[in-house]
Amino acid sequence: MNTSVHPSLSIFQNYKNGDLEKLPSETFKLASSYLSKDQINQINLAYCVAKEAHQDQKRREGSPYISHPVEVANILLAFHLDHETICAGLMHDVLEDSNVQKTSLEKLFGKDIANLVDGVSKLNKMEFSDIAERNVQSTQKMALAMSKDIRVIVVKLCDRLHNMRTIEFLPREKQIKKSKETLELYGPIAIRIGMQSLRTELEDLAFECLHPVRAKLLKSAIKTARRGRSRIIYRLKKHIKYSLGKNDVQATVQGREKAISSIYQKIKIKKKPFSEIFDVFAFRVIVESAEDAYRALGIIHNIFKPIEQRFKDYIAIPKTNGYQALHTSLIADNGIPIEIQIQTKSMELVAENGIAAHWAYKSKDSSGPRFFGARKWAEGLEDLNLNSKDSHEFIESLKTDLFNDEVYVFTPKGEIVNLKNGSTPIDLAYELHTDLGNKAIACKVNRKYAPLNVQLDNGQSIEIITGDEVAPDPAWLNFVVSSKARSAIRATLRNQKVSHARKIGRVMLESELKRDGSKLSDYRGSRLQRILNTIGATSLNQLLTDLGLGKKTSNLVAERFFIGKKSVDSKTLQSETMTLADNMLAGVSVIYAKCCLPVSGDPIIAHTDTDRGVVIHHARCRQVNNIRGKQKNLFPAIWGEDKQERFYRAYVRVLVEDRPGILADIASIFATQKINIMSVNSKDIDAVIQEFMFEAEFSNIEMIKKLMIKVRALKSVTSCTRIVNDERSRNEKTS
Repeated sequence: MNTSVHPSLSIFQNYKNGDLEKLPSETFKLASSYLSKDQINQINLAYCVAKEAHQDQKRREGSPYISHPVEVANILLAFHLDHETICAGLMHDVLEDSNVQKTSLEKLFGKDIANLVDGVSKLNKMEFSDIAERNVQSTQKMALAMSKDIRVIVVKLCDRLHNMRTIEFLPREKQIKKSKETLELYGPIAIRIGMQSLRTELEDLAFECLHPVRAKLLKSAIKTARRGRSRIIYRLKKHIKYSLGKNDVQATVQGREKAISSIYQKIKIKKKPFSEIFDVFAFRVIVESAEDAYRALGIIHNIFKPIEQRFKDYIAIPKTNGYQALHTSLIADNGIPIEIQIQTKSMELVAENGIAAHWAYKSKDSSGPRFFGARKWAEGLEDLNLNSKDSHEFIESLKTDLFNDEVYVFTPKGEIVNLKNGSTPIDLAYELHTDLGNKAIACKVNRKYAPLNVQLDNGQSIEIITGDEVAPDPAWLNFVVSSKARSAIRATLRNQKVSHARKIGRVMLESELKRDGSKLSDYRGSRLQRILNTIGATSLNQLLTDLGLGKKTSNLVAERFFIGKKSVDSKTLQSETMTLADNMLAGVSVIYAKCCLPVSGDPIIAHTDTDRGVVIHHARCRQVNNIRGKQKNLFPAIWGEDKQERFYRAYVRVLVEDRPGILADIASIFATQKINIMSVNSKDIDAVIQEFMFEAEFSNIEMIKKLMIKVRALKSVTSCTRIVNDERSRNEKTS
């Protein structure tokens, strides 16, 4: 092995001298439990490279930087990952934070380890227009590296886990950013590859960081509820275990408690109180074999009453990430609802650790049937990248791909295909092969013809019927749910000739206009031009081409034509004030801009957007002011009466002289005014002044004014302002 690798680190010349610094005791202990002596020696070498590369660096809390990669390696060792992955974990920041080159690592450790380290490394040494662009492209680089070697994401997840464990040492702004990124990206990726235990800890840490007060209250409520549940849990566990043992099924019965982040999401999304979320008693039954699992299910169904349609067999049909278990919901004695998961010991290990459970990389256990779906998903990321026009589209498609439950269907040959919940026959066609999707013209569901946009259910048999010389219909983009299908359709449409796209766009628009009993030829001259101006199109040909290429949505464009027909003069839109009521403006549904968060009673302005419809902005929104006078699709609006009370989000910024109990005093004012606080963030302005940023729900502007008057009256409060644009923008007051 060549020793003259890189002059910057002495370890590259001296590693054969036998005087390498020993591994930390905990790391050595974990490695010795399952790795060979030669493998441990290579890990030792990686540790020495990392330590020398980071020798002058400190973490924010003041400890030597090497403590971080060592902790990452320890987490990987706890999952029993192979020695190459451990080496990559120790050196994952070497390329970013030192002068060491990838080629140097390749010569010393081989291509596999060098590629792993490079896959986890950010693109810090390249020039980008801004930090956001760098982060997007770094994430894309990591995802593509993962498609070639899934160990890349395992290292990254363990890196993120240790960073989240020590997140309190970061500035508050970075804490929020990393916590949101963890919830939006890394948590879903962890569950996609089956690493449930790691995902749970990641999401709990992120939740506690974003919502410290809510997390504290939930933990307290869980602790209190746990005391009242312990006797019931003990009795039910004993009953289940006795019944199984009586029927010669040896089993371990465990009480299972939901993570605080999971409980919070159920409270938020299902709008149920904590008591209803926590009244379900969950158990995990661990048996010796799959046969025992089915026997245990029959026994449990005999002693408790099963709830209809609440049974799932993930043993016969595993989830994409390799998860296997029998799930059932039942009613126990005295009407107590219980949930039971039945697994073997190996299934439990896979459920907690996912693809890391049976790593044995060289024996390719991770490529076995259980993990095929996870690896196939990772490998599919390369195709997703090829079909995406830029890094932003790739990342958005990736995030969309992560947030979906599963449905399984059968091909005519009896093969099982896992799809996302809400999938259509078109999604299935593209999942099987891109050419099959591009040529699809019809389908059969359970041997009967069905529309191509029908949502598929579990257990259905699907046949895709194809034709020659056909192309994807841009209308498919309105109902497909998988990122693979969406990106493939967009890529194919982008490659179509303009003339062909224009023809398709005309057919699409004519079809939509028929709903109103009109046709495209009804719109001519100045009337047509005024409508095109509101859409933001320079010409009808451009509009038709954009429709045919999938850049615009036909139903939204048609709505602008309908509005143009009703109010012939577009100057009316510009000069007359239109009334917003019941989330409708001129018969069109609206959305509220997230940049300025308008509240009922604010001065507002409407912006027509072909992709999103009509967007309502605060009249003082900086984004609107930047385009005022430059675009013709802006028109004034006022608030009308709603049939039912609505609530709008708004930010209130409070500056206080820091003292014990000040946050509780402010929160009590929100409570007495019956205002729901969605989140609270705080940061120190200086040694005396502290900032609280409240995100809350208000029914109108008067409610905000009353709140601010009462908050300003508090002792220690120096100012209370409403933030019209986000907190990074210049603060705007609402008096």
